[in-house]
Amino acid sequence: MERKIYLKKMELGQALRMYLNRLKETGFFEPKTEKVKVSEAIDRVLARAVFALRSVPHYSSAAVDGIAVRSSETVQASKHAPKRLDKGHFVIVNTGQPMPKDFDAVIMIEDVHFLEDGSVEIFEPVPAFHNVRTIGEDAVEYDMLFCRYHRLAPQDLALLLAAGVFEVEVLKNLECAVVPTGDEIVDPSSELKEGFIPETNSVLVRTFLEKLGATVRVLDPVGDDPAKLVSTLQRLLPAHDLVLFIGGSSAGQKDFVYRTLEKFGEIVAHGLSIRPGKPTVLAIVEKKPVIGLPGFPASCFTVLERVVKPVVEAWYHQSEPDEDLLQAECATRVYSSVGDDEFVRVVLAKVKDRYVCVPLKRGAATMSSLTKMDGVLVAPRGQEVIDEGERIRVQLTSSRQRIDETVLFVGSNDPLIDRLSDLLIERGVRLSVVNVGSLGGVKAIAKSHAHFAGVHLFDSESETYNVPFLRRMLGRFVVVKFARRLQGLVVQKGNPKSIRTLQDLVRKDVRFVNRQKASGTRILLDYYLSKLGIEPHQINGYENEELTHISVALRVKRNLADAGLAVAYVAQLMDLDFVPLCWEEYDLLILPEFLNDERFQTIFDVMTSSDFRNVVFQCSGYDISDLGKIIREDEPK
Repeated sequence: MERKIYLKKMELGQALRMYLNRLKETGFFEPKTEKVKVSEAIDRVLARAVFALRSVPHYSSAAVDGIAVRSSETVQASKHAPKRLDKGHFVIVNTGQPMPKDFDAVIMIEDVHFLEDGSVEIFEPVPAFHNVRTIGEDAVEYDMLFCRYHRLAPQDLALLLAAGVFEVEVLKNLECAVVPTGDEIVDPSSELKEGFIPETNSVLVRTFLEKLGATVRVLDPVGDDPAKLVSTLQRLLPAHDLVLFIGGSSAGQKDFVYRTLEKFGEIVAHGLSIRPGKPTVLAIVEKKPVIGLPGFPASCFTVLERVVKPVVEAWYHQSEPDEDLLQAECATRVYSSVGDDEFVRVVLAKVKDRYVCVPLKRGAATMSSLTKMDGVLVAPRGQEVIDEGERIRVQLTSSRQRIDETVLFVGSNDPLIDRLSDLLIERGVRLSVVNVGSLGGVKAIAKSHAHFAGVHLFDSESETYNVPFLRRMLGRFVVVKFARRLQGLVVQKGNPKSIRTLQDLVRKDVRFVNRQKASGTRILLDYYLSKLGIEPHQINGYENEELTHISVALRVKRNLADAGLAVAYVAQLMDLDFVPLCWEEYDLLILPEFLNDERFQTIFDVMTSSDFRNVVFQCSGYDISDLGKIIREDEPK
């Protein structure tokens, strides 16, 4: 029989790109889905975004063992002048116990002195919600928990169940068939004779694929018989997505695999310019990948790692994380325990020429940060503070490639940013979102700690948004217009307390929930209060803060507050009433250097696309008529 040479030997990168592109053209990577129970969804990949159906936790509870108190009654307590609380002014609570009605803080049991008459002494004042795990602290109903193509880890399943999600739509597992070939291979446990080789590659291939999430079937070895190879391939293709032949892929007289694949399909590459791993066949048969792996173990493993793994990852629309360490610049100051090593979960991104890490929510009960983290920084025992800008070593839980490709968004919260991030995943851009308020976003851009930020900063002098603030704070800046949005008071369904204006907030029967300092919503509220001559201390709940609009709405819906300032869309989501206050401009502040990044163009294209516009049209209280307009301003000369 005529000896064949390598037909299409090529450089590895070129071969892989061609192979993936041809498979994409055949529709091989189009998502194929099924629904599974969350309890059985470990390591499965989501086919679509998942939203919380209930808040986590779904009630406010004590975070420690101690006594529940009214924070207003602890004022002036000190170690030198303890304050006595009689029965009825405190309630003994255990960790996890619902907070008693009308009590808003907890003092740890070890900080309380119990007196014989049943009263207690306390030694310091506590603010509202001290040692209280508030409703929605971890996740708020209607929050997007995960984007499409997220691979579910154990902690993700726990969060989904806690958030009332019991079934998810996932990508079907890749069904793989593995076929060892060759007359010379035998079972490893059999007596070995000269000229026979123990067949061990199938275990290597099977476990490698299973670790990537594939379902694998290993067939008995097929000898060097072209007819048997043909019948085996024809039998396997209808029921499997990927077929791997081990051996027979070289150019020898008894290497029949590449001849079989050439006869029935398209050979994209026969032979790769790598050592080990040269004798490899990359073929497509009936729109499915069929790969001939080299028979030598080292070559086989090299091709698994360099070729097969990218194909499997493309099926699942993701890359597997690699364990690694890197040096990153801390974007915020981190306070840690002096007596213990503390593991702080962070998101990571490469901004300009260095890595930046942003700490996520901390706390033993927090699950959401486990699902969002890219790494963990260790605050060592004895180091109380990690300063902003300090370079620190981070242990990675995501791959370095994933981090390099991440776009970091910080600043003001808006629900549309989450919806944008979901659409961006489809275009290969991962958006990591950290809510720190508008001023925090400006600060991050000024220090090059983020790629872009959300801002809605109201300037009281000009009564316009963003540009006057940015001129004072930055000088040089680039803004992309995003949306006008309707801000107002979110109130309970039916507005039982007849809250019509901001003046109603000073009523004694009205409980208010505020946004955090440095947020654009807080700045807007303070402007209107000043204009009306209302002092913050006149409002019951002014000091009670939440980080997002939807968290504000949740507090109102659960009757923990009567009103809060938020965007109209969250009232729509929570089925609450809404009292309009004003339209405001929510813009995107761009790191100037990021304009030249191709990911910025992708973001711009997606947010100006019909797909995103269709999403916005389903959300009340938005006007995107100026979406995509760019404002540039250089520092004055």
